[in-house]
Amino acid sequence: MSQVQIFRNLKRSYSINDHIMGDDGKVYIVGERIAAGGNAVVHECNEKLSGDSYAVKFQLELHQRRRERFHREVELLRDFDDPHIIRFIATGVATGARTDRSKRNVRGVVQRQGRDEELPFVILMRASEDLGKHAKTPQKIPPATYLAQFLGLSKALVKINEKALHRDIKPENILVVGSAWVISDFGLCDLHEGGPDLSRVDERIGPAQWMSPEAFNKNLGCLDAIGQTSDVFQLASVFWYATCGRHPTGIVRETDWRGPAELYPVMERALLHNNQNRYQTSAEFSVALETAIIR
Repeated sequence: MSQVQIFRNLKRSYSINDHIMGDDGKVYIVGERIAAGGNAVVHECNEKLSGDSYAVKFQLELHQRRRERFHREVELLRDFDDPHIIRFIATGVATGARTDRSKRNVRGVVQRQGRDEELPFVILMRASEDLGKHAKTPQKIPPATYLAQFLGLSKALVKINEKALHRDIKPENILVVGSAWVISDFGLCDLHEGGPDLSRVDERIGPAQWMSPEAFNKNLGCLDAIGQTSDVFQLASVFWYATCGRHPTGIVRETDWRGPAELYPVMERALLHNNQNRYQTSAEFSVALETAIIR
């Protein structure tokens, strides 16, 4: 066994044992760093006996609200069973020896050893890439592929919305796992039941470049409510990007759409500025999408 450095940025890191135990009783060997976000870092890992490859997400923002959010995310993932939602494998806690780094002067960086901390983690199916990368050359994604994925993702959102609002749908949170596109990263979810919204009053809620109009307005101090219409808008924005290679900013027209003509009215309604004029639930959106695709 050896030590692995876990970090989001250069200011703080944790040294952990590269063998971690999941709540499924299996040992996983932590490998290379894959990605990092605002609160967590993702590494590859392999189940020790089978060698099967997975991804492990370590929560590194350890304030109480962040811990509660991570626990909420794990419990949501544990409950889902859908080919278009990232699959939960196991969860656990790793002990990390903390190191803080601060730049004292131009001569160098000062390192200070902190106390050991418990780092919660969740092990998930490993993706080959995210849709942000996958869709950069949209002409290479044939309609037969993306239409099937759109339908599967819209139905997955219905299942998610039965329990929570996702609130953070963006290309980087749609992962490619095998042949399926899957929804991931439930850290900003707002549960319908089972606890309060853990967001700060002044916290920006939503993906910066993919927010619905009501999410933008709320961040401006307006009293707009965030509901399923916001998730619908964000998912439709991702669909537009995957099809056209462009963001649906402003007022979209049929001449802007590069996908099948029968899908445009569905996209147009899902992307309307006024959420009262959009599909009011993800289920309505999914049905409209399926009707347009199979007719």
